[in-house]
Amino acid sequence: MVPVTVIGVVVRPRSTFAALAGSPRLVPGFAAVVGSGVVSLALGLLANQIGGGGGPGTVASLLLPILFLVYWGAAALIIDAAAGLSASSGRWRSYLAVSGFTFIPWIAYGVLSVFEAAAGASTVAESLIAWLTLPLLAWFLFLTALAVHAVFEVTPFVAVALAMLPDAVLLFLLIALLVAANL
Repeated sequence: MVPVTVIGVVVRPRSTFAALAGSPRLVPGFAAVVGSGVVSLALGLLANQIGGGGGPGTVASLLLPILFLVYWGAAALIIDAAAGLSASSGRWRSYLAVSGFTFIPWIAYGVLSVFEAAAGASTVAESLIAWLTLPLLAWFLFLTALAVHAVFEVTPFVAVALAMLPDAVLLFLLIALLVAANL
């Protein structure tokens, strides 16, 4: 089920997310998040080893599966709460089941990190590879918007706005912590 769904997300994301929203199951979504986190962890450790990142890179890589799970749960609650403005709230469990598959681009991001580390520091190749991460972030946002649209049945514009909301909340919290730390 999960490998077929992963291929579907890459090849035919709209129909795959629509099918996932039609019969949401939490376990495959959870498996996709954990699987993406573990693969990203391994790729992060490899990139850290190649690039000589040391202890901080290792710790950051080891935290990836936990961070993926925390973001996954928090994003579902934030999006569900905001969807309540359009009378579509109460579907956070369905959104969790569907949105787990939006984490697939992070595996490609990890692969690019390995190539970036192998290219060497301060090289043109490293810069070019680093720029390739931007389309992956856009892909993650696109998949998240598709998941929001499939579960909450909102317009595409509202789906994009809701998909960006967890990142906006996270950025706000980070700024608030930085301001509080400097007081």
